[in-house]
Amino acid sequence: MKTFSKHLFVLIATMMLFTMSSCDDKEELEYNLPGTWYTEENIDFGADVWGSGTIMTFNQNHQGTIGTSTDYLVFEWRWLTGYKYDTTMELHFINDGSYAYIEGAEAGSRTFSGVWYNSYDDFVDGAYGQYFFMRRAN
Repeated sequence: MKTFSKHLFVLIATMMLFTMSSCDDKEELEYNLPGTWYTEENIDFGADVWGSGTIMTFNQNHQGTIGTSTDYLVFEWRWLTGYKYDTTMELHFINDGSYAYIEGAEAGSRTFSGVWYNSYDDFVDGAYGQYFFMRRAN
């Protein structure tokens, strides 16, 4: 019985160690996100369609830009809260007050991807989502 208890204790201690040391998806994404990202894919944002050469920038203050080097929109972003929205970003465009959503946002040291929605209704309905994949430009 002592051996069983000892093994059980070691198992629980190991599980707690891994649970406490694992990095939250959002924390990892926020760590990797700041910088400049580039894609050759089209990203359709309502009246604006950016194609080859689309650039997104993010800083550590939850702000960024999307467009080209000469034609871009400025945004602020935040995490949506709730079970369904674990890694969903809401982008609020300062230029015109509109919103876009990135569902399943993932950023590693070299890549950034997700599904882009042009409105909250599209996001909730799962309609017109555009998968995108970007590479770090800097």
